[in-house]
Amino acid sequence: MQTPLQVTLRGLAHSEELAVHLQQRVEKLERLCDRIISCHVVIGLQGHHHHGNRCQLTLHLVLPEHEIMVHDPPQDEHSSESATAKADRAFDDAARQLGHWVERQRERRHERAAK
Repeated sequence: MQTPLQVTLRGLAHSEELAVHLQQRVEKLERLCDRIISCHVVIGLQGHHHHGNRCQLTLHLVLPEHEIMVHDPPQDEHSSESATAKADRAFDDAARQLGHWVERQRERRHERAAK
């Protein structure tokens, strides 16, 4: 990546374990595609009440002439899913989208070469 991973936490304390986990997930994406320009992950709590903290996550990947945005809101008002679990689901979704983008790029290159 041209720009280091950016992580923004809203309402959460810094966690070295989470930071390492996010970095490992970005590295997996980079193995799928070495053209990723930047990745920004925003993790925040939505509401602080006795039913638990509702975590939401947004992942933004920037590629040449393309962007991938994954938004994973809280599942329901009683959900207290961990930030790591949210990140895994979001990165899995981003990997699927990235795979489709890589395949489209490959098809376009073949079409141009065939002309």
